[in-house]
Amino acid sequence: MSRRAPDRIVRAARAIDGPALLYDLPAIAARLAAVRDAARAAGVEALAATKAIVGVPGLARLAAATLDGLDLAGPEEDVEATPAVRVVSVTFPGGAAVDRLARLVAGGRRVIASCETATQVAAAAAVPGVELAVRVSTSALGESAPGGLRDAAGGHASRFGVTVDELRALAAAAPGRVSGLHVHGGPLVVSAAPLVARARAALAAADAAGLAIARLDLGGSLHGFALGAPIAGQVRLADALAAVRAAVPSAIELCVEPGRVLTEGCGYASGPVLAARAIAGHDARVLGLSRLCHLRWSTPRLCAPPPAAGDGHRLVLVGATCCEDDVIADALVPDADALAVGETAIVAEVSGYAAAWNRGFAGVPAATVIAIE
Repeated sequence: MSRRAPDRIVRAARAIDGPALLYDLPAIAARLAAVRDAARAAGVEALAATKAIVGVPGLARLAAATLDGLDLAGPEEDVEATPAVRVVSVTFPGGAAVDRLARLVAGGRRVIASCETATQVAAAAAVPGVELAVRVSTSALGESAPGGLRDAAGGHASRFGVTVDELRALAAAAPGRVSGLHVHGGPLVVSAAPLVARARAALAAADAAGLAIARLDLGGSLHGFALGAPIAGQVRLADALAAVRAAVPSAIELCVEPGRVLTEGCGYASGPVLAARAIAGHDARVLGLSRLCHLRWSTPRLCAPPPAAGDGHRLVLVGATCCEDDVIADALVPDADALAVGETAIVAEVSGYAAAWNRGFAGVPAATVIAIE
């Protein structure tokens, strides 16, 4: 299927030589505000998943000013220079991050460190002012983790978080300091029921470990919910969060970490058509745009005029790297002359994660990343 891109995106794409990632900043700002309003109406804290926005210029600052704070997943996600950040959740990056935690606290921020090992708990507990949480595995909560490691029974096990027994041991490693649970967002959810079940299972895990918690962070994977009027049976994010809030005691802080939902439908990519070829019976266009380099965690769709009903010409769009997997999308265009060599191809449905993954490889340069006002 095809999409139309806003005129300002098209103008910017045609003005750039080589690959580009383009983000519609006013549209993202509106989504940030909608997430904020949905969360606040439900009494839920919303921290932007920085990994989903850090590659887009100015977006982390905008998210910090709009939502309650940021969730950091790695050392490159540096927000110490962003004064608007009030709350920072840090998924403890496996070792020597004590100095970083101390700097974050020194900036007057509320800092919550999520840990998975006794070493991490001990290190974070040594930093005055840091609140401790333990990341609990969704597998321990009874959820499957598609794409995760295989367990002994052949099921999919999450590689993030700890079991209930390990949770008990980690809480004992810093008596009185662990006050929260952090659940890594599992597969995409499209109704309130899985989120409610996850919250209840997390509370049960805390009880089983003898841990009284004051904070529950349910992670992300929220992009299946509608921010505005729902379509095609969608559930509104506000309604889903309200249902989860009702299932969690009011004395416990409830937090989510929206990521992909913040830029959903607002990201585009462009690149020149380098070659037109027939490949294994397909009419193909080789682009100076790569799925592997520039479009990670995206579902690209060509922006092009739709063909007449029952008509059209099929193209396959491929990247120019030397990898067989570098196939971008199938497209239906009005005729066989579409996307001639030298023209600019534009695709929609590019996630904010793509900007963070953005790399050059095998002669294909990294994309230029632009936030379009």
